[in-house]
Amino acid sequence: MLCSILIYSGFVISSRLSAYQLPGQDEFYCRITGLSRDLSGDTDIVVKLDGGSYAVLKYYGNDSRYKSLNTGDVIIVSGSIKDPEKAGNPGEFDYRGYLRKRGMLYVVKCDSFEIAARAGFPANVSGVIQNLFSDLRKNTINAVTKGFDRSSRALAAAVCLGDKSLISEDIRREFKMSCCSHLLAVSGTHFAGFLVCLPVILNSLKLKRKSAFLVHFLFCILIGCMTGWSDSVTRAAIMSVCVFAGRDWLSALSLASLVMTLADPFCPLSSGFQMSFCAVLGIKVYSPKISELLTRIHFGENLSTLLAAALSASLGMIPFWTDIAMRPDIEHLLIQMAGSFAAGLTCTCFVPCVFLCVMLPPLSQYLSAPLLVCLKCLQGIVELGTDLSERGGAPVHLSGGFLILLGAGVFLFFLPPSLIRRLLLKPACLLLAVMVGLNAVSILKKPDCRIVFADVGQGDCCLIMTPSVTCLIDAGTYEEGASTVSDLLDYYGIYQVDVCIMSHWDVDHAGGIAALSVQGRTKSILTSYVPGEDDHDRDVADFFKATGLKEREKSVFLEQLDSLSAGDSIALSDTVNIDVLYPYNCSGGGNEESLVLMLNVAGKEKTSVLFTGDIGKLTEDRLVADGASIDCDILKVAHHGSKYSSSQDFLDKASPHIAVISVGAHNFYGHPSPAALERLELAGCKVFRTDQEGAVILEY
Repeated sequence: MLCSILIYSGFVISSRLSAYQLPGQDEFYCRITGLSRDLSGDTDIVVKLDGGSYAVLKYYGNDSRYKSLNTGDVIIVSGSIKDPEKAGNPGEFDYRGYLRKRGMLYVVKCDSFEIAARAGFPANVSGVIQNLFSDLRKNTINAVTKGFDRSSRALAAAVCLGDKSLISEDIRREFKMSCCSHLLAVSGTHFAGFLVCLPVILNSLKLKRKSAFLVHFLFCILIGCMTGWSDSVTRAAIMSVCVFAGRDWLSALSLASLVMTLADPFCPLSSGFQMSFCAVLGIKVYSPKISELLTRIHFGENLSTLLAAALSASLGMIPFWTDIAMRPDIEHLLIQMAGSFAAGLTCTCFVPCVFLCVMLPPLSQYLSAPLLVCLKCLQGIVELGTDLSERGGAPVHLSGGFLILLGAGVFLFFLPPSLIRRLLLKPACLLLAVMVGLNAVSILKKPDCRIVFADVGQGDCCLIMTPSVTCLIDAGTYEEGASTVSDLLDYYGIYQVDVCIMSHWDVDHAGGIAALSVQGRTKSILTSYVPGEDDHDRDVADFFKATGLKEREKSVFLEQLDSLSAGDSIALSDTVNIDVLYPYNCSGGGNEESLVLMLNVAGKEKTSVLFTGDIGKLTEDRLVADGASIDCDILKVAHHGSKYSSSQDFLDKASPHIAVISVGAHNFYGHPSPAALERLELAGCKVFRTDQEGAVILEY
């Protein structure tokens, strides 16, 4: 039986992941296999292409026919097929990996489409039901959150209905920083909250087991339809039904896994499935002993059971601590437990609030007060967790192998006496001790200098970290700074950057610095050209026009500016400093006025990194003629590899061994140019490109 399932799963996975001939810009047929509409009005469409591969359809327009599409419809798409974006920076969401685990290879950018054929019965049934419940979800959230503020309404939609489309980036960041991101999607925790009142109702009705199972099954179906049947909801519903029907939890868990694998062979590949499985396993294995321990120290039987379940679920997810951005400290473990409890309580209040608000619409604002209180409690817990993270310094990033081994060791420790426990516990403890030592060495032995050339698309950004000071040289465009660079800082536990250096005023370098300034994450900003009150420099004017800073934001940004010029030096630590080589007297914010900087690391490995902004051949020739000290080990290639930069004379004088090009994939300018790449190759440079490698990280 198991062998047959494995063969079936392998066949489906291999067939779904078969390569498709990328046609570029073309017209092609797509059959819609899945639709999901959210409260913001957007729709994610899963389509099957002619070649057999599956893709996600992205349409940017205002065509009313887009909303009328249904499962089974065949459409002729005019657009292009692209690879999904991969994770370019540490801690970044890997969209490509996420889609691969769901059996989808590509993203279809749809410029326009024509409906070739409408699906008939029964192919369109699922779409009709989805549309029905989509409208029902919208009406429900409108009824139950009447009078709520925007953030509470968005949070109610995410926690109770699994719709994160209304959540702002600020709320997403707070949940991520507090290690509670998983609470923004309906999962087992939320499902348990929805079902908490059901046993009381079933017992009061004195239903027989078969009748009770039918009611439980139908209620799970209703919850699934209301919450959009996401992967996590489907897992929770199947597990709940199987546990209710099963005679023992292990058989029920096995049955649930079997059903989910047969329904979707890609399911076991998803981290959500694995986390749900491990959480349930943890609750069943760890909870009895933890509950007994808590009862002994006078927590009370009911409270002990509740706390033991929450703690056991967290311990069960040890192998996934990195995936859910968990910091391995007791404070964040308690925050996560409290957040899970608040989310479950929110879902418990949601069900009666919905019925009462529908029955008595005029009183809905008062009847939904318990729900609002729960949401505010959850927000307060998350804000506390965010504050702890911002004040707690750099997080500890543990290796995946160590976490898996730690999870296995904890499992074997709690496992009842058995042959498996007797044979594996001691070897597991020995390996775990070795891994603890290796991880401790990697954590305690911090590098003198860590340099991260971040992937910010068509722009420049480099984060430099020493044990005492952080420095950011450029931060890409405004949008990249507000999201990508901000997330990168969060990953390394940096709330405010000590020193920000803006090479010049082009928005693809300085825009991100402005975004971080608006967020309050910059202490000081150094640049080559500081405009005066009556400044009319074109590059500065273009910068403020592109960023769209409000007057107050613009004023704060300008107040943080200070000037740098050739001869200045910035000490980042006892062994790391930045020397300013150019410009001498700056008169504007253009490319040729870019700061040219030399980062010197005089630790165990002496290293020099030359940063060149967007200078061209004119400035390069001036530096060579003036005899500037540009000899370096690593070169941040000027102007994203433009053909007008990295001249042969300049490369001969700099003689770098490594060249880093910060550039966006398939950019409009054709960067890096073949001529520049050829000159770098002839100079003997090993070239790294952020559009191909993602973030380039160096440690010394």
